[in-house]
Amino acid sequence: MESRQLKYFVAVAEELHFGKAAKRLNISQPPLSQQIKNFEEELGISLFRRNKRSVRLTSVGKSLLPEAKNILNLMEKTEKRLKAASSGVAGSLILGYISPTLESELASRIGEFKKAYPQINLSLEEMPTNRQLEEIRQGRIDAGVVRLFKHETKGLKCRVFHAESYALIVPAGHRLTRKEQVHISDLASEPMIFFPRRIQENLYDEWMAVFSRAGFSPEIEQEVETKNAALALVAAGIGISIVPESLSRRAPEEVVFKSMTGNYPPLEIHIVNREDNDNPALRTFLKLIK
Repeated sequence: MESRQLKYFVAVAEELHFGKAAKRLNISQPPLSQQIKNFEEELGISLFRRNKRSVRLTSVGKSLLPEAKNILNLMEKTEKRLKAASSGVAGSLILGYISPTLESELASRIGEFKKAYPQINLSLEEMPTNRQLEEIRQGRIDAGVVRLFKHETKGLKCRVFHAESYALIVPAGHRLTRKEQVHISDLASEPMIFFPRRIQENLYDEWMAVFSRAGFSPEIEQEVETKNAALALVAAGIGISIVPESLSRRAPEEVVFKSMTGNYPPLEIHIVNREDNDNPALRTFLKLIK
């Protein structure tokens, strides 16, 4: 059974006239009559009762008509969906991200994307940078918004999406609040809230080297995995911390942000995907967020 045969059958069944059906299909009548005859012979069933004056559906033909129309409608919808997906205006996209990236313009860009392309099912999954890179390589997510620092990126496309500086956060009333700018060496002997090495080994080691070059080893009071936790502990007066400056937009009043001077790592957010990822929805997303 071919879609062409179903299309011919539906036309004749709805018109109940071979001449009108042929005109509707933009073909001549003899080939249409022959196609319907061949269709009935293939099925071994009579679909029409016809004589010189009329054409009527048999009971089997009547039962086939709604099924044939449903099949043709489904095929048409499927074709449209496939064309939309191949052009990048429909389909699905899985995007990983680290929570600090939502402090950048990422959230608004995602909102713009969802509004512009409602037929693309965008799934967001929060996870650390190292896990995102693994998930991307395994093909479980299409792309990730990550903080790269000396990571292995062979086979991956990496684009800088956002760049900013680090800032120091201290409790309100802390001695360092009186300084216009704080040098890295000013952090010596201060209890510090810092991230665990297992999260970003290379970045952690680089910060330790920064402190060492400044002449001290940091007194890490507490390790935390999120910047929100760092904000909360600094607000409670437990120590000081180094965070992206963009967090200042939602800092509690108990926390003061200070600019830092010194030679410390850059803070860049990258969008990363596999070089061989051919998902058209990803291509659309990357164009929008340039």
